[in-house]
Amino acid sequence: MVVCSSRFVLAVSLSALLIVGPSIAGHSDLLSYDQAFAEKGGNGGGNGGGKGGSGGNGGGGSGGAQGNAGASSAGGGSQSANAGQAGKSSSSKASEKSKDKSLANELGALNAAHASSKALANASPNSRVGKIAAYKAANDAAIDAQAEADEAAAAAIAGNPAAVAAAAETKLAADDLAAKQQTLTGLQVAGADQTEIDAAQQAVDDAADALAAAQATQAAAEAAAIAADPAAQQAQAEADAAAEVANTALETAANKPVTPEVKAAVDALLAGK
Repeated sequence: MVVCSSRFVLAVSLSALLIVGPSIAGHSDLLSYDQAFAEKGGNGGGNGGGKGGSGGNGGGGSGGAQGNAGASSAGGGSQSANAGQAGKSSSSKASEKSKDKSLANELGALNAAHASSKALANASPNSRVGKIAAYKAANDAAIDAQAEADEAAAAAIAGNPAAVAAAAETKLAADDLAAKQQTLTGLQVAGADQTEIDAAQQAVDDAADALAAAQATQAAAEAAAIAADPAAQQAQAEADAAAEVANTALETAANKPVTPEVKAAVDALLAGK
């Protein structure tokens, strides 16, 4: 009877194990699936309420999801900044193109100044390029004439005692202003008494006024020296006449009045040709 009872207990135990075993194995698989899903950023919070371990894994999944979201947001911010820089660059280029187009419209027929040196040299005098070539020659002559006038004026000033003396006075005034400015700076750096600083500042202001007066006197003396020199007067008159010839030639090439900005643009196109 004892043996029989032992066999019966063993049989019952094996039967119970066969019934409960699959259930335990299934539960283990379920935990493994939940954990993997949470690690991938899944719904850890929902399963976490049932088991403490699963809840922990859920928190980690949520944290990972938030980290990925933060990284995505940071990447979006960088892309937005890059897009902004690209927008500014495009806007700048568009502005430059618009400016170039506007200048080309102002030049009108004078866009022919883009012609090569060879084309300018061989152009018919009555053609647009030929008229621009005539302006270039006249303008080169005007530049040379003004350079000669400047040299004549410098000679007239150098030979005039009053102008020379006035220039010397201007230099002394400039040196005095520099010295007083240095004194003021030294007091400020040293943290001197405000009364001393104010006095030094007043000295600087007075020296600046004296320099301005000396410069005005020098300008007047130089103008008088040039006016009293026949050679300087003649040279300047010739330079003015040459400039007028060049301006007329440019307006003839443009077939309309020309602004200083247009003249400068044409001169830039013709430079070195």
